[in-house]
Parts: sequence; structure tokens; C-alpha cells
Amino acid sequence: MAIVAEGDRGRVYLPGTSIDEDVARSAAANPVVDEARLSFLSNSTPTRAMITGGVCSAYGLKTHGDLFTSRQIVALTTLSDLVELARERVMKDAISSNPSAGDSGGIKSSTYADSIAVYLALGVSRQTNRSATLNFWDSKGENVQQVFGRQAFAMTWDFVETNLFSKSTGNFTGQFQYLCRVLTSTIPARPMGVVQQMDAQNQRMSADKVISTDPPYFDNINYADLSDFFYVWLRQSLKSQVSDLFATVVAPKAEELVAIAYRHGGRAQAEAFFLEGMTRAMRQLADQAHPAFPVAIYYAFKQAETKGGGTASTGWETFLDAVIQSGFGISGTWPVRTEYTGNLTRIIHEEVVVLN
Repeated sequence: MAIVAEGDRGRVYLPGTSIDEDVARSAAANPVVDEARLSFLSNSTPTRAMITGGVCSAYGLKTHGDLFTSRQIVALTTLSDLVELARERVMKDAISSNPSAGDSGGIKSSTYADSIAVYLALGVSRQTNRSATLNFWDSKGENVQQVFGRQAFAMTWDFVETNLFSKSTGNFTGQFQYLCRVLTSTIPARPMGVVQQMDAQNQRMSADKVISTDPPYFDNINYADLSDFFYVWLRQSLKSQVSDLFATVVAPKAEELVAIAYRHGGRAQAEAFFLEGMTRAMRQLADQAHPAFPVAIYYAFKQAETKGGGTASTGWETFLDAVIQSGFGISGTWPVRTEYTGNLTRIIHEEVVVLN
């Protein structure tokens, strides 16, 4: 064990002491958390969410609670609880400085406080990705690497725990500095963006629209299970402001349109669920798409099986089957390169499918 600290000319590596170990162990093993987070930490989803190379369950990390040290659980619990308290403080200060903004005129105090709370919650959410037992030390860059370099709970061998209040990588202040850089230099302030959450199998928002979409990739990634890693902390921070997005204790999973065998009683049943659901979703697009324009769909796959001397992809074949059954005609498919070359993993193949 070593402690990484700031030196005069860069990082210095110091031996850990018994005092350091005692401090780490002094964190409450079972901090005071609400029922939702306690249920999340004790469930065994990671044993079933080993998607795209994740294998940490084979090494004893069998529950979500195993993905965090006691000290990290205390920190994330405290930070996510403080977001609501900060919101109340901001609103109180805003009203006291401008009493007329409480109910009408300009930006309401509650709206201003809600906005601050959202940014604080996003900072906590980013901190979650740097405060788990699956973080590892980048010896070349000398920094803390995030849990999700790919969409999986993958085992790591050089665990590092960051000091949230330090000036080193992975600290709490750094998460907000990142958000500020994005807001000031990347995101344009002029257009008004609108996001709506709808079931793809029943939605009507695509009527007479030009459609370009990126659907789920069969059984490659189990997004709903992986989302719980962030969801429970965000929910605690924002459930009073955006209650419609955090109505459930954990992320909804039953209707997620992926072929996850453990949810449906086996691989065959999961494939049938995916085919039926994807066919309905594609039919909605086919029925509503603007007649003057084709539909573009991006679909990545990498799983392959050998059948009868040839190699086939179950996910790709099942997806194309759903597209054809929905009433679309395939104009063509082209391979595209979409991944940042510095990522820890690469999509083996991605096609853009043009339909009419």
C-alpha cells in the first residue's frame, strides 16, 4: 500500500502506516442511509450485470455494496444528502436578497435553487465514478481512472481510493470544474434543448420527423442494471425537484429492450422478448416517419457465433429481422467508425442502416 502525495516537482509515493489504516477503518461500516440506498448496496445485481467483459463477481465483489469502501459510502451518502440542504440554503438566501423573486418576476428563487441543486447533484454523480473499489491508478498519467472506462463492472488489480478534499485527481472540486468547462466552452447557450422520456414501442413524438436513432444492442450492454450505480445517489439529491425521473427506488428494468437472459428465464425467451419489442418499436417509426426522408439507425454488435461452418451475429440477425417485420425496407448498410481511439474498449463493428 502506498500514499500518493503532491511533491515539489510532481507526485511522491509514501508508505502507508498503521495510522492510515486505522483512519480508513474508522469510517462507519453501516452508515445511516435511507432504505433505497441500503437496499441497493445489499443487492446482488453485479453478479448478473457482468456485461462486455465484466468479471469482478468472480473475485468476491458480489453486491453493489462491495463496489464501495465504507469510507466511500459515508462520503457519497453525505454528499448526496447535502444537495437538498444546499438547495434550501440557496433558496433562502435568494429570497432574502430579493423578496419579490419568491413568487413572481424574473427568475423565481425556487427555479434558481433547483438549477444549483442539479449542478451539485451532477458533481456528486461524477464523484461516484471516482469513488469506488473498481477505480485504478494510471501509472503513466499518475491519476485516478474512472470505474466506467467501458459499460461493465470489470475487475481491476491496482485499486486506488482518492481523497475527495485533496487537489489531486478525482477530488470533489475537480468534478465541478469539469462541469464548468463544459458549460462555458462546449455547450451553446442559444438554442433551447428539449428532452422527453417515452417508451419507444408506444411513442408518438416521431410523427413526420426526420429520424436518426441508436437503439439497444441486443444483449451487449445492460444499461438499467449499470444505471443503479449512479441512480440511487442522484435520486436522493434530486427526487424532490424532478420527481417524475426518480419515481422508482432503483432504475426501471422490466421494460428495457435488451435480451438479458436472467430477466426472462433463459436465452431463448430473452431473444423472443427483444424481437417482439424491437419489432413494435420499429413499426412505430415506420408508421410515423416523414415520407420524404429515409430513417437512419446506428447498430453496433460484436458477439458472434459459429453455425454450420459460418460465423453469425445473433444480435445483428435478430435486429434486422425486427426491422423487416416492422414494414421497413433496407436501402443499404455501411460500416462507420464512431469510437474515440483513446477509450479502453472498442466496438468491433457498427453499421448505419438506411431504411425506407
